Amino acid sequence: MKKEKKVLVVASAGGHLTQAMCATSLCNNIALVSNKKNISNDKIKRIYKIWDTQHNALIHLFNVFFALYVLLRERPSVVFSTGGPIVLPFALLCKLLPIKFVFLDTLSRVVELSNTGKLVKKYNLYNEFYCQWQEIAKKNNAKYIGKCFDILGENSYELTSKKIDDNPIVLVTVGTNQYDFERLFTMLSAMPLYHDKRVKWVIQTAHNKLTQLPANGKIVEMISRDEMESLVKQSSLVISHCGIGSINLMLSYQKKVIFVPRVAKYNEFSDDHQLQIANEIGSELFTVNQPDTPMPEVTFEELAARDILINPVDTTNYAMAKVIRNTLLMK
Repeated sequence: MKKEKKVLVVASAGGHLTQAMCATSLCNNIALVSNKKNISNDKIKRIYKIWDTQHNALIHLFNVFFALYVLLRERPSVVFSTGGPIVLPFALLCKLLPIKFVFLDTLSRVVELSNTGKLVKKYNLYNEFYCQWQEIAKKNNAKYIGKCFDILGENSYELTSKKIDDNPIVLVTVGTNQYDFERLFTMLSAMPLYHDKRVKWVIQTAHNKLTQLPANGKIVEMISRDEMESLVKQSSLVISHCGIGSINLMLSYQKKVIFVPRVAKYNEFSDDHQLQIANEIGSELFTVNQPDTPMPEVTFEELAARDILINPVDTTNYAMAKVIRNTLLMK
């Protein structure tokens, strides 16, 4: 049997990587470059960890040489990316070598291209350029082929659930962002549930420090992908920033979530893209806490009555994945 062409996927950890794996779910020969090695997938044959960068020119320069090393070692037929600054050296080298480069702009950008997308588009560093929102595609003369997963919760799923046998768990997650998120923790401490010993809290804080601990719970700085999925599965409620990776995971377990998007005016992020995406996804499952509004009230009785999904549902958009596969693997 003829071996499938190799696809080199370049994507920042988190939402970018979640989208990349959904989009390439029908590809079977993948090498991956990311800024964290926190994923296991049978289709990924090798993983490279690249230095993370935002605005550091020296690291970008070093990453050009690292990208060249990876391209020469892997010799992929095509490079595919959903974004993050780490992709820029690869996009540039693909243009020069030349190697086919396919870019899918992130779902998190609802009103304009991502910063990486803008640079890739402006300097024509691509062979194919896709957007996941129709209006952005139209505005930027790009192609729209749908969304990589069911972010709007439009599909119906067969669900098998069970009652919880123990005290309900509330999971709080803020991701790996370097910005402070003190506003969220202040709101948590004002919730009656926070002081109810019947509720187990698991709070992932990243670098943030809590001034008031919950009545019953544990505090962790970071949680691995596998641990996070296990906690989401067990939780009766998740309170989360509005990252794309978090949205996909919560959808897969049909989880009740209160999303608290980071906003720029409180220096919680560099822009308001989390608020923009949050305003698109409100549903029976997802409640969006708007800035300057109190946290929604949730009672212990509500939590205790909620069922837990036994197995996750598959939210991947395979129609899009088929288009991506054909684009990547065609001559």
